Amino acid sequence: MFFSYKDMYDSIDNEKILMDKRLELVRYANDNGVKVAARFYKCSKNTIKKWCRRYAIYGYAGLKDKSRRPIHSPKRIPDDDIIKIKETCDYAKEKGKYITVNNVRKRTGIKDYSDVTMNRYINLACGKRKNLKHTQPKGGDVSWKQHLKPFQLWQVDIKYLTDINNLKPYFKKDSDRSLAKYQITARDVATGFPIVAYCNEKSATYTKMFLEKILYEFLKQFDGIDLKSITIQTDNGKEFTNKYTKTHGKSPKETNFTLYIYCKFKKHKTNPPGSPTYDSDVESFHWSIERDCLAWDDIIDNETLIEYTTEYITNYINTEIKTRGYSPLDKIKTAYEIDNIKFPKPQLLTV
Repeated sequence: MFFSYKDMYDSIDNEKILMDKRLELVRYANDNGVKVAARFYKCSKNTIKKWCRRYAIYGYAGLKDKSRRPIHSPKRIPDDDIIKIKETCDYAKEKGKYITVNNVRKRTGIKDYSDVTMNRYINLACGKRKNLKHTQPKGGDVSWKQHLKPFQLWQVDIKYLTDINNLKPYFKKDSDRSLAKYQITARDVATGFPIVAYCNEKSATYTKMFLEKILYEFLKQFDGIDLKSITIQTDNGKEFTNKYTKTHGKSPKETNFTLYIYCKFKKHKTNPPGSPTYDSDVESFHWSIERDCLAWDDIIDNETLIEYTTEYITNYINTEIKTRGYSPLDKIKTAYEIDNIKFPKPQLLTV
C-alpha cells in the first residue's frame, strides 16, 4: 500500500508496474475528477493532468517516463573545440598540471563559452562526476573588509617555490642560472591588487628591500594617499619580525622590515600565533598564481619566471574578481580618479 504518488514512484523499480499504476491513476481521475484524484494520491493537480493528457494523446505508451535530454542543444559547443579541451586535459594529467578553466582557455585559445560550459566539458574529459549540491560552510565575519579604503591594509607574505613539482629541476646549487626560490607578495585587501617579486633568500633584508624599492615607490604615485594611514600585515616569520624570538628577558630587536614600516607607514600588524587564516587574502592569491601560472607554464629559469608571471598579473589586475564584482585596476581607478597607473612588474631582487 502506497501513501502517496511520490511514495509509489520511489518504491517501484519495474517500469511496467509503474505504468500500470499510472493507468489506475488516470482512470481514477476520469471517474472522480482531477481534484479528488490529487487528494487521493497526495500530489499536485498538475501531476494528475500531465498523465491524463499523455494517456489521451499517446495511449498506454504515454505513461512511460520521458528522457529529460533536450532534442536540440544550442549550447553544445563544436566537436573541434571539444577535441581541443580533451587533448589539453590529457596533456595536463600527463604532466601533473592543474586543470582549470583559465588554463584550458590559455592553451586552447577558446574564449567564446561561459565558465560553466567549459567546466562541463572539462569534467567530461577528466571523467569527473557532477558534484552534489551542498551547503557552503560559513567562515568568520569579513564584513569589516567592505569598509576598508584602497591601500589601507596590505598583507605581505613569502611563498616557497621549491615545493612546486615542475620547478624543482631548475633550482641549481651554486649557479647563476638557478631559479629564484622565494616569492614575496603584497596584496591590498580592499582592491585585491597584488605585487610580487622574487629572491633567493628568505630574510628581513629582502622583505625590507621589497617594501622600499617596490611597494613604497608604487604608492608614491597616488597624491591622495596618506602613507601614514597604511598598515602592513604579516605572519610572525623572522623575515618580518623578531616579536617571538627568545631574548632571555630583554626586548627583541626590531627587524629592518619593521623599522622601515615605522618610518614610512602607519604600523606593522602581525597575525596571532596559530592563526593561518588571518592572511587569507594574500594566501588565496598564492594559490591562484601557483595553479594558473607557476605550476602550469613552462618556467625553466628566472627570465621565463618573470615573463610568465608578468603576463599573469597583467591579466589578473584587469580581470573582474567574481567574488568581488570588480577588477583590482578598475577599483583603484574609481577610488583615485586616475587612469595612468604604473604598476610594478615582477622582478628579481638582488643585494
